[in-house]
Amino acid sequence: MAVKKNIPIYGVTRVDNEVSRTHGWLVTIQRRGTIFRRQFSDGILGGKAKSLAAAKAWRDEVVARHPPLSKREHAEILKKNNKSGVVGVCRYCASETRQKSPQEKRWFWVASWVLPDGRAKRVKFSVKKYGEDGAFKMAVKARRGAIKQMAGDFDPGATRRKKRMSRV
Repeated sequence: MAVKKNIPIYGVTRVDNEVSRTHGWLVTIQRRGTIFRRQFSDGILGGKAKSLAAAKAWRDEVVARHPPLSKREHAEILKKNNKSGVVGVCRYCASETRQKSPQEKRWFWVASWVLPDGRAKRVKFSVKKYGEDGAFKMAVKARRGAIKQMAGDFDPGATRRKKRMSRV
């Protein structure tokens, strides 16, 4: 079994360190704050192909025992810097009005989420138009509606694997 170069394998990284004479595969999977990590040595397991097969088997076992978060579960994680108390909802001052007096600033409550294709979606609700409480409630409603429609598992590597547009 030939090992292909530069093709990413989920959770598996090649380690070749000539100084410490370390050669093998490192598996790293994180689930709900716990990191599962194990190294598979070429020398002990009989070569690159066998150590890679063992690494993939262990990775698959870990993933089966600890499935990834669903997209909905991931989208509902409250971050430390959240100030609104609602995930994906924040208060926002329009950038062109930040230097103006408080009466001239334009404030919004913004709901944001990730679309199935990986793009970010944001919907703004004007505090001036709907009032502070009304704009906030509308943003929360928009966010919750979008989250209810999310399906599938969260893929932590998706942003790194975005397809590049070829130039013609």
